[in-house]
Amino acid sequence: MALFVVGAVFGLATTVTHATSVWGLPWVGLLLGAIACGGMLLAVRLLLHDRWGALATGLGMLAGMVVISGRGPGGSVIVPSDLLGVTWSWTVAVMVLLVVAWPDFSRIRRLQQEQAARGRVAGEASSDGS
Repeated sequence: MALFVVGAVFGLATTVTHATSVWGLPWVGLLLGAIACGGMLLAVRLLLHDRWGALATGLGMLAGMVVISGRGPGGSVIVPSDLLGVTWSWTVAVMVLLVVAWPDFSRIRRLQQEQAARGRVAGEASSDGS
């Protein structure tokens, strides 16, 4: 639950600031928001060694983004249906998908080491028995 809330806070904050431009440079807010959200997702996945925590964080980000993306009670729209808004929506979704679906290579490495160790033990047993 806490990771969902953290993700929602990141999703809300970065969605509000995604359209920010600095010194006339567009897309700066989108770039910084993507770095912040991606960094949070990677940190959760790498530190917890768990894709479910990353999924909870990512779903919180998506929920925070969706909640404030529609037309507000005063008629204002934070994420308009323009290139920047659509790019922001897809960027967050793709980042969540990539971080959650990325395979855990440490398990593959561990299995390969176990198989190699079993092969060495079997090889030593067959050479000792001859």
